[in-house]
Amino acid sequence: MIRQIVIRERGPAPRGFARLFGKLQAAAWEVAAIHFHSRFRDDRFTESHAQKMGYTRRKGEGMAHGSKAFRNSYTGRKLAKFGHTRPLEWSGETRRAVAMANITTTRNAAKISYAGARKFNFRHPKSQIRMADEFRSLANTEIQELGRIFDRDLDARVAQDMTTTVTVVG
Repeated sequence: MIRQIVIRERGPAPRGFARLFGKLQAAAWEVAAIHFHSRFRDDRFTESHAQKMGYTRRKGEGMAHGSKAFRNSYTGRKLAKFGHTRPLEWSGETRRAVAMANITTTRNAAKISYAGARKFNFRHPKSQIRMADEFRSLANTEIQELGRIFDRDLDARVAQDMTTTVTVVG
């Protein structure tokens, strides 16, 4: 007569694997979100990123820099007052404010919220410029890099996991 059967499952076993895998995915999403915050956040404020992503042109961007119309335009006033023509930035206050981020993750996605970027939601009703959408948009190269980081981190976490489950039957 058999008195006791011991079943030992090691590694990500079928029992409890979905719960464990969800936790691992959330952790990998957090790593990808932190990478976005540290690597790609500041690029949003550069002219090269604006050109690559097709940001809506600001008034005065196509004008000759010496003309009176340029000096009176948004871009000309920004250049004269602050010495730059970067999009999504006037005085630099919002750029400094988005240094702090709140990252929340689930097994399906990561959300990065920037409380300091609330000014991007202010918009003249007749303006075609949607700063919040411009700030949120991702380039294909950024999407691919974040995907690689997510996959690499998730693979490493799954490989490291050696969860052992012992079930005694009988």
